[in-house]
Amino acid sequence: MHYEANGDFRSAKEVYLREVGKNPSNPDSHFFLGSLYANTGEYHKAKNAFEEALYLDPNHSATIEAMSMYVQTKEQKKLSRDILNYSSQKVPDGPAQKVSIIREKMASTNYIEALNLAEEAFEKHPTYTGFIQLIGENHLKLGRPEDAKRSFQRAIKLNPKDLQPHLSLADLYFDQGKFVYAALSFSDAVYLSPDNSDYRYMQGLSYFNGQEWGRTAASWEDLLHYRPNDAIVRNLLPQVYYVMAVEYNRIGNPTMGRQAFKNALSVNNNTSSWLSGALNVLGKFYREKNMYNESLVAFQEVLELSPSDAGAYMGIGITYWKMDEKQLARASWERSLEIKPDNNESRGWLILSSQGS
Repeated sequence: MHYEANGDFRSAKEVYLREVGKNPSNPDSHFFLGSLYANTGEYHKAKNAFEEALYLDPNHSATIEAMSMYVQTKEQKKLSRDILNYSSQKVPDGPAQKVSIIREKMASTNYIEALNLAEEAFEKHPTYTGFIQLIGENHLKLGRPEDAKRSFQRAIKLNPKDLQPHLSLADLYFDQGKFVYAALSFSDAVYLSPDNSDYRYMQGLSYFNGQEWGRTAASWEDLLHYRPNDAIVRNLLPQVYYVMAVEYNRIGNPTMGRQAFKNALSVNNNTSSWLSGALNVLGKFYREKNMYNESLVAFQEVLELSPSDAGAYMGIGITYWKMDEKQLARASWERSLEIKPDNNESRGWLILSSQGS
């Protein structure tokens, strides 16, 4: 497990294979080998190992628990379905069968029935945190985010090494606009699965939306070690460094400001591809800090670079609205719509402004 946690899968596999050879009647040995194969994408080998674990113990809790959480990719879902079916055939009234039935109910949108079944199953099998995860997922489908959050947090408390509750909680926080909390949950997912660059991207995006620039930069710099040619991050990360550079200069630290700007260029020296975006981000950042004049300056600098930037006019309009300059706000949104008629956000602001006037 130490080798696996540090990405040394070859050494981990040697240990697990040796354990299977020494203890072929121990289902745990087969489970750990299967988990390693699944983590490295060797799903056929994983299936064989998990089946051996369930052959020895049809209700092997670790295997069934893992299968209830394997829902991220098509390959994982197929592996989960096959293994759960294998266990269900051997023990028709066991937890694997219950997981399968609950998922079937969810697939047919019978969320209340699925929720009731998951709660009943957890009462009968209180060591299976997968049922708490399913309770949370059904609460979420039924529009009960706070109940879902409690379930995901409970699942994490019972088994912090299960990845899926961390991801479910992160997605929930992200959808609620609680971006820093989303980032912290994605950070837990990164810790459990350090090679998954998608989790690193979402960790950074959550910090980006939460305007935590230093943590955003750290997350995405790490991501570039795994995906050095990620076009989105190569565009967004320089924007982060640019905002940091402006902020350092504003607070009287030009040395750090110059370094942040150098960092931006080291990621992407084609400033024309990201500078307008950075200024738009800066305008929004200052607006949310109630620094309205600085916000307007940033958006106006966007227009100097790109006179037909509809997003900048929209941003100016929101800033004016916050300043209680309602006529100027409406004029900015109208200009945004002239440039980009399908800019629904500006249209939405205009509708709101007319209702409030």
